[in-house]
Amino acid sequence: MNMIAPVQARIDYRHLVQDGRLHGSLYTDPAIFSDEMERIFHGGWSFVAHDSEIPNSGDFVVRRVGTQTLLAVRRKDGEIGIYYNRCPHRGASLCQSASGNRSRITCPYHAWTFALDGRLIGLPDEDAYPADFSKADSGLSPVARQDSYGGFIFVNLVPNGISLVDHLGRATDLIDNLLALSPTGRIRLTAGWMKHKMRSNWKMIVENQVDGYHAHAVHGSLITANRVFATVRDRKPTSPTRVRDFGKGHTDIDHPSDYRAAGDKLFRWTGGIAPERLPNYVKAMNDAYGEAEATRLLIEGPPHSMLFPNLSLAEMNIMVIEPISPTESVQYTCPVFLDGADELNERTLRRCEGAMGPAGFLIADDAEIGEHTQQGVSNREPEWIILSRGLDKEIVQPDGVRLAGLMDETSQRGFWKHYREVMSVADGDAA
Repeated sequence: MNMIAPVQARIDYRHLVQDGRLHGSLYTDPAIFSDEMERIFHGGWSFVAHDSEIPNSGDFVVRRVGTQTLLAVRRKDGEIGIYYNRCPHRGASLCQSASGNRSRITCPYHAWTFALDGRLIGLPDEDAYPADFSKADSGLSPVARQDSYGGFIFVNLVPNGISLVDHLGRATDLIDNLLALSPTGRIRLTAGWMKHKMRSNWKMIVENQVDGYHAHAVHGSLITANRVFATVRDRKPTSPTRVRDFGKGHTDIDHPSDYRAAGDKLFRWTGGIAPERLPNYVKAMNDAYGEAEATRLLIEGPPHSMLFPNLSLAEMNIMVIEPISPTESVQYTCPVFLDGADELNERTLRRCEGAMGPAGFLIADDAEIGEHTQQGVSNREPEWIILSRGLDKEIVQPDGVRLAGLMDETSQRGFWKHYREVMSVADGDAA
């Protein structure tokens, strides 16, 4: 008797994601998680690496996008190739370490050897293969599409017809704002990545990255211990700080709006350090941009943004979100080193360790509340999650950017609106 597997009914994401509320199954259902891996992480653009991580020929990093493990390597011609971390012979993973340098890539199973450009260049007992065996057709498999902006490298594993620039939309301004804090316009992600396992759905981490509502409740110990943090005016409901929805799932907490309103003090974004302590950096910025523009940049500081679906420009940190299962994720954090700003980079490293390190003030709080939230949504009731704070107060600017107060949920709704569109498109269509 032939058994035919039942066809799974298509999930109605337009019902599950509504303008002011979400269905709890979005955080727990394995079928939804599987859909997300295919439609968002495989069928859309995802961040994979920064070009500063692999500056020299043979440098590589291994990264996971969706369910796929990828190998990004600097080739001998200086270009970056991104391949699936899988030997075409018997399927073994080629690189087990997270990063390193190799003059060639050799499979640990049967010693098939590949050049840095993916070509198969050697294998034991080649004469044992059939006459129609072709080395030229047996190289590493590159990803379908890769592109970069400002050194940030993205991949699209299942081509969707949308260019990276179209995917980023107005979020290119956020990357540009970060790069502009370097007098040379370049950043380096070379300090290494801290890795935190989070017992929560990946979308909870996305939401939390641009949530201005939770600080007093979740980070009370930090506010009590840190005088500078405690006195920044954006911790109040009346703060001039805005949250912004840039469209296409990219969102932001606009701290520069508060720094501008607070006056002309430089470096509020790095603890209010006196400019006299960073004389070489300040001079380099003045030389690069002119004093007026440099002053503006050093007042406003870096973005605090979430770029759909997995990259956060978290002020002077970069964070990457890696989904593992409906209830588990990994968050990677690396401090941003500004090219031409060595005086500031050491401070940035220490501040990153203090906030996001094993004994950091911030990461433990966020991990704990994420776990509590995951436990909560696993309950059957209440069926719907409220996401309506500030819904009737949003202002749409002429350029389409949507603004609201710091403690409103505009940034979360911006993510979910784009999520709904991506997850609702017909198979084969582009979102």
